[in-house]
Amino acid sequence: MLSAPGGPPPAWIQYEFDQVYTLHEMWVWNHNLPAEPILGFGFRNVTVQYSANGADWTTVADTEFARVPGSEGYTHNTTVSLGGVAAKYVKLTIEKNWGVTPQTGLSEVRFFCIQSVAAPKP
Repeated sequence: MLSAPGGPPPAWIQYEFDQVYTLHEMWVWNHNLPAEPILGFGFRNVTVQYSANGADWTTVADTEFARVPGSEGYTHNTTVSLGGVAAKYVKLTIEKNWGVTPQTGLSEVRFFCIQSVAAPKP
């Protein structure tokens, strides 16, 4: 998935869950085509924010996403700790990609939450 050419900077993507979750970490597979090492569409400098209500945002990290090899079958190479935040929304704002074009892209993102398990009833 690539951002729109000529879209207003900075590019961003927002994820919405069905409820508030206690988020542990996020795994990222950056944009990955055979020409990626040359074109550099992948996210580089990223601000990661979360919100429980979609209106009030808190920054978790300003981080650098790893550059990808441009080959099939690579495993995720960026992990962002979310530290147990309570979130229904997560937003990634891309300040810079790995190339010179203004377009940016991702392949896949996975979120992991901390499950709370109720004690069995006697």
